[in-house]
Amino acid sequence: MIHRLVPGGGGWRGWLIVVFVAIQVLAPLHYYLVRDDKKDERWAWRMFSPTRMLSCDATFLVDNQPAQLHATFHEAWIEIARRGRFAVLEAMGARLCRDHPGAEVRLDLRCRTLDQKVESWGGSDLCRFPEL
Repeated sequence: MIHRLVPGGGGWRGWLIVVFVAIQVLAPLHYYLVRDDKKDERWAWRMFSPTRMLSCDATFLVDNQPAQLHATFHEAWIEIARRGRFAVLEAMGARLCRDHPGAEVRLDLRCRTLDQKVESWGGSDLCRFPEL
């Protein structure tokens, strides 16, 4: 049966094509079935994703003073943080905690969805409670 679906009657090139297409179809299922961070769409089918259009403002405070993110983090990290990626924001908080031992590091994250709803996270000390 499968040899009819594989070009060339099931030769190695045909099987390579079948395996490649299967990976392309099955890999994104991990995002939909297993992932904890639904804002991480690296392996998802995201052509029309509202999560991709999420716009966030992340404000880090170190001992109640705004952190200078551009002095510490590469622009790519800041851009990914603007998409609300929790893993990146948590890593940024951990770095600020390492750079400022004994300080209180807080994150105020406000994200606007496509339908203009505002969602908020953070507010606790990331050095004591590192997960959003």
